[in-house]
Amino acid sequence: MGELFAAIELTTVAPSIAAMGILIIGITMTFKGVDLAKRAIRKV
Repeated sequence: MGELFAAIELTTVAPSIAAMGILIIGITMTFKGVDLAKRAIRKV
């Protein structure tokens, strides 16, 4: 188990996890933006 953690470098893992988080938040915000636009169009 220790060898597995030694093989994974935190210098490469942390930025990739951060990038995936930003990507997921971006996709979520895109869907929310589409829903808000639809709601705004319906009100007009």
